[in-house]
Amino acid sequence: MEILGSVLLFLHVAAGSLTLVTGPLAIFYNFKNPRRHRRVGKVFFYAMLVVCATSVVGYFKRPDEVFFQFLLGIAAIVLVNIIRGVRAIRLMQGGAITRLDFAFVALMGGAGLWMLGKSLGYAMAGTSMVFAILFGIFGFAAVLDTGTTLRRFSYPQQMHRLDWYGMHVGSMLGAFTAATTAFTVNVASFLPWYFQWFGPVLLMLPLQIYFGRKIKDEKARFGFTKIPGEDMPVKGMQNHRDTCQFCR
Repeated sequence: MEILGSVLLFLHVAAGSLTLVTGPLAIFYNFKNPRRHRRVGKVFFYAMLVVCATSVVGYFKRPDEVFFQFLLGIAAIVLVNIIRGVRAIRLMQGGAITRLDFAFVALMGGAGLWMLGKSLGYAMAGTSMVFAILFGIFGFAAVLDTGTTLRRFSYPQQMHRLDWYGMHVGSMLGAFTAATTAFTVNVASFLPWYFQWFGPVLLMLPLQIYFGRKIKDEKARFGFTKIPGEDMPVKGMQNHRDTCQFCR
């Protein structure tokens, strides 16, 4: 069992380190080189899968420890984000919503409610107040995210290609933020606790705003409102696909 634990720890650290390298590279290549962005993104995706799997195993080894409970919630959020990020690209390319998409929405909602329950429990007990706050923040964010994604999946006809792309960017940046938070909490003990827990969020927020504005500007450049078929002819849509920096 000790050997297995050491192997799992090595895999977790190695995969986590790989995400810290490939995440920024994928962001850098997003506008510079779409082909490299896809290649690096695949490495990031599979490394994140390993991080999530080993986090779940770590929780079952120590289910009573609050830190591992928190990592379980983060692992569920990261897993949903990276899978949703990949699915968003498929939907952008004309794919259809499946039951699996709704299953992962349910997983996100369940993780959010579970974390809110943990937050309430620790707050009422008066113990681990820092984790009570963290459970509450991440749980509340997960529940809100669930509602937004559920609306989008329920009415896909109201989504533009660029809306799906926005979901891809937001999901992947969200996964990277959560994984980086876990890293700073484990490694950056020399930082104040609020920088350990919220530093990655503050660092990623400008990127979220930047990409959001770029996508909004791209939609405005082609005169998009809400439903492409109602405000843009087929010829115009083809011109968009040929010239849009996100859709190539």
